[in-house]
Amino acid sequence: MLIVSTPLLDGKKITRYEGMVFSQVVAGFGVGRSFFGSLRSFAGGRSESHEELVASIREQAIQDLIAEANNVRANAIVGFTLDMEMIGSGSEGGLLKAHAMGTAVVVESL
Repeated sequence: MLIVSTPLLDGKKITRYEGMVFSQVVAGFGVGRSFFGSLRSFAGGRSESHEELVASIREQAIQDLIAEANNVRANAIVGFTLDMEMIGSGSEGGLLKAHAMGTAVVVESL
């Protein structure tokens, strides 16, 4: 599946627009991850556990978007965007939301 943030694909012709596709993934940081991430932030440096969670959520949102495009028989997604947002925080941990979207299209080589 080709995925691009641009409205067109070089060397390809869009032959059909199948519509917008969306995916959302929400996952919790949990108290332990949030606490140790806060310690890392206070002491300075990167939090590998937080980075792994962000990467995992991002990848799941993209995979879900590809599944949606496959459901409408598209072979590419143009105008791809991915937004991530933190929901809540504090001692109870927090939630991280990833929202991916784009336009599912059928393309053929020129």
